[in-house]
Amino acid sequence: MRSGRLRDRLVLQSPSNTRDSYGASVPGWYTEGTVWGSIEVLSGREYFSQQSVQAEAEVRIVMRYNSSIDETWRITNGGLYYAIVSVINNDTRDRMMTIMCREGVADDYGAEAVYNVTNSGVNVTNGGAVVTNTP
Repeated sequence: MRSGRLRDRLVLQSPSNTRDSYGASVPGWYTEGTVWGSIEVLSGREYFSQQSVQAEAEVRIVMRYNSSIDETWRITNGGLYYAIVSVINNDTRDRMMTIMCREGVADDYGAEAVYNVTNSGVNVTNGGAVVTNTP
């Protein structure tokens, strides 16, 4: 792939746990680095879930090879979050990699976790969780 096609700035994030002021473990994301890549939307759909319409897109991201990326990481670009589904080493030469992702499902640890946590009084944000005092 020609480098001119790698025109999107991608932020690579891995899951991490931090402690809040009470000592409880709070899930969040650690920024591992920023790289150039290419984002291509393959398909999209809308569905009804949690009493609202949800949108989801399947996305292919191509970037230079990085051996540390796995399915637990996520990629962000322009306020969008891409959950990594699979990582493919193109032609096994460690030059380029294709990452298959889902965009629009959730911004933190899967859709079910976000909805359950939100309904129990915890609002999930981009960098972790913020506990609110709701009855």
